[in-house]
Amino acid sequence: MINNMNSLAERKRLSEKLIYDLYIDLRKKIFEWSALSNQTPQARMGYVGQHLVSIVTGFGGSKSGARGYDIIFSSCLYGEIKTCYRVDQLGRCKNCGLEVSAIEKICPHCNSENIERKEDSKWLLPIKNNNDLKNMIEPFMYFFVLFEFEDITDLYNENIIASIWTVNPKNMGFYLCILDYYQNILTKSDSKAPFNLWPYMLKFQLMQPKLIYRSIISESEVTTTIFEDYLGGNVETLYPFVRFHKANNLTQNILKNVIQKLCHKYNLYVKGNIDSYNKKKLCEIIDEIILKYNVPNNTLCDILSESLYFENIDLEEVPDNYKILLKERGLY
Repeated sequence: MINNMNSLAERKRLSEKLIYDLYIDLRKKIFEWSALSNQTPQARMGYVGQHLVSIVTGFGGSKSGARGYDIIFSSCLYGEIKTCYRVDQLGRCKNCGLEVSAIEKICPHCNSENIERKEDSKWLLPIKNNNDLKNMIEPFMYFFVLFEFEDITDLYNENIIASIWTVNPKNMGFYLCILDYYQNILTKSDSKAPFNLWPYMLKFQLMQPKLIYRSIISESEVTTTIFEDYLGGNVETLYPFVRFHKANNLTQNILKNVIQKLCHKYNLYVKGNIDSYNKKKLCEIIDEIILKYNVPNNTLCDILSESLYFENIDLEEVPDNYKILLKERGLY
């Protein structure tokens, strides 16, 4: 059993040993067999992510894989762990279009070195029915684990970045996003596919993720660059907000609504006719307000989440545990 009183230095040491034993050595062996069998070089990384989170936090799981509680803090508090593995995906030759394995630096069909690595893997949150919806906000904490290349454009840079973020499901950006997905996407289609949550995208940033762990994994060493207590961590901020101006789910009306709410909250007036501004200009105005009035990240996330999701939610169809959260924010 994991002793949650282990020192930070000991958890750091154990996390690096775990990466060597369960990831680096395993990946080397899989690459050898993949070259021989021509099968995928991917290992099942979800369980490695669970091991890593337990070592980082000092709390164990239920030993049940995908069926039980991923991590247990006390008799009534548990967490969910999601792992996204963007390493060793099939790539593509930009010359002939053939799929290329991650272990290949030259296209086996046309001998081109013009290879594109893929980075479209995401975290999957299964929500098939109303019961799943209710259970989505019951965990005390979510842990999102990501393995990705340090530089996706450099085929010869084999360094891998491993990161862990925590997300509180009681954050407005999380539960409004889940409600919107269930009511307006899942139930209005024939698909029962899980909710796709993309690292670094706006929906994830609105959930106010906190980075608690990051390491650089090279062929010969593991260097832990960030290692924080699971209740602390570095907050991922929306600022500068202009970098999201091309997000499909951000419309001009939503951005104008955010500006209006910020103006009301901070008793300010924006010069010019914002109705004529494009999305980039509106995002720049939001950045100016953030900087001038030192707008907290959680305030901006809540205002934007409400503007983005709330008007599309049918309150009569909201489960009771979500209604409690909405009442706390004066939305129900």
